[in-house]
Amino acid sequence: MTIKKILLSLVLLVYLTPLHAIEIKNDNDAILKLGMEMSNMRNMLEAYILIGIKLEYKNPTKKLKDGITHYEDLLHALQSKYKNDKAMQNSIDTSFHAWKIVRKAMVLALDKKNSLKKMKDGAIFIHGNIRTVIKEMARMKKILLDKSTIQDKDVLNASIEIAASSRRLSAHYMMALWHLDDPTIKKHWDKGLKIYGDSLNILRHSAYVENKEFLDLLSSCRKYHRYFVRMWDKPKIFSILIDKKADIVFHKAKRMTDIILKRNQNGK
Repeated sequence: MTIKKILLSLVLLVYLTPLHAIEIKNDNDAILKLGMEMSNMRNMLEAYILIGIKLEYKNPTKKLKDGITHYEDLLHALQSKYKNDKAMQNSIDTSFHAWKIVRKAMVLALDKKNSLKKMKDGAIFIHGNIRTVIKEMARMKKILLDKSTIQDKDVLNASIEIAASSRRLSAHYMMALWHLDDPTIKKHWDKGLKIYGDSLNILRHSAYVENKEFLDLLSSCRKYHRYFVRMWDKPKIFSILIDKKADIVFHKAKRMTDIILKRNQNGK
């Protein structure tokens, strides 16, 4: 066996073996984890870009490594939890396949010898292919939502989308900061703002606004949405500030999601 084949075997062994166990308690827990992982995927793209522009903020190398490990561990946990669910298994298999090519580009950032052009080309490739991975997570989330007994599915999905949108906005701002040759960046920024805004409206008209904590969280997320709307046309010098605001929104949206799920504690 050649050295190249040995190295490939080792890579596949790592790829196919979960490093840290993730417990999925029930369908509601799986829905939450999938929603948060949609945010994590954009966070990995942002970490890649931070490494590329050599901005050592929040240890992007560790963030990227941890993100890769967490996503793969989640897929293994879902594979085990839903081994008798054909629809979920098909989606998980598709996820593994789609992720494999994205991962190959992601790990470019871990090799310090790569040229700037190769890093930028990798970022554009990731941006173009990461949506397949995210769409598959959204598909799994929908499979579980469709069969669940959650009463407020649209509301739950809206809170998850706000969390994911905050990470989408931060990652796309970083791409613009790096001047990547990708004409779709602004289009996806605008799409993120629209999903964020539409989700706010769904939550604003829900019964959850009667909960003071929920209303305060929602009001704060609306404030940050207005902030993001203003920021695109500003000089691209606010990268760290954008990340901080996105992080705040992510945690506030996650808390809203927790409140919604707590009221729907009948997941399987």
